[in-house]
Amino acid sequence: MREVENVETRRADLKVWTLGEAVDDPLLERLGDCRRLADSTGAAVGALVTGATRADAETLIARGADQVRFVSSRPGLLSLVAMAAAVVRDTGARLVMAGGDGAGREWAARLAARLGCPLVSPALMVTARQGALVVTGLDGAGRLARGLRIPGTEPVVATLRAGVAEAVPADASRRGDLLETAAVECREPVRQVRIIPADPATVDIRHARRLVAGGRGVGGRDRFETLKRFAAAIGAGVAASRMAVDLGWIEAERQVGQTGKTVAPDLYIACGISGASHHLEGMSGAGRIVAINTDPDAPIFKVAHLGLVADLHEVLERARAGAGGR
Repeated sequence: MREVENVETRRADLKVWTLGEAVDDPLLERLGDCRRLADSTGAAVGALVTGATRADAETLIARGADQVRFVSSRPGLLSLVAMAAAVVRDTGARLVMAGGDGAGREWAARLAARLGCPLVSPALMVTARQGALVVTGLDGAGRLARGLRIPGTEPVVATLRAGVAEAVPADASRRGDLLETAAVECREPVRQVRIIPADPATVDIRHARRLVAGGRGVGGRDRFETLKRFAAAIGAGVAASRMAVDLGWIEAERQVGQTGKTVAPDLYIACGISGASHHLEGMSGAGRIVAINTDPDAPIFKVAHLGLVADLHEVLERARAGAGGR
């Protein structure tokens, strides 16, 4: 293991930070964006990582960090928030970038609330303009981009999804500070009594674990009732293709695809959906895809794990009866 030279990075320079619970690809991507921003403003880059070893921390320095504060243990969420808040106050950080997964979003939201600063989640990029930071992020629907200007010395917290940023190449000659620190112990004031699952019939389709989606092949608004009955029998939500929405058969908030919502359920059952590219873009990340279509050449079969060339209404009614539905 090579020794990392302690270069005594000045606190005043550490204005850009990234957070993570593991040295993985998403963290290296965020670090790459932080490095490019810092290079354009003359700032230094810090990384706060938990569950890391000294070798992990050295990797971050080679990938662009000027200082790495790492904790070998994995403290609880409130401890992470307290540690990150201390780093911001200690260094006067302008930007803190967290992951775009569930844990990262919760960490970022709590940190922003504690600091009383803006939160942009999810963000697309951060640039510097005339002494201010401009954070470009997506709206709640994930369709429109907006820019938020952060003036002066005010900090901002942002989350970045995996694949949005780009890591910088490793440079073994880089030097930086390694600071191993103990976790701050904070007790969670909220006690979890039980978890009440969301109603699959009303939950946002982006959060549903199972989805039954219908397209033009369903045959009409009334015939969507077959999908709804089957979805209720297996505890799934109902989604649709753009064509079904455009025909007025189902609400627009249930549309999946490039102009709708991106979903990644454990199970996605596509019924009467041909599989146009803009629809596939919104659901190809599903764990298991089942396609039912009367056209054996439908593009949806190319991404399906299981394909049925059959009448969807007949298949769903039999499956619902088998699942104990009425």
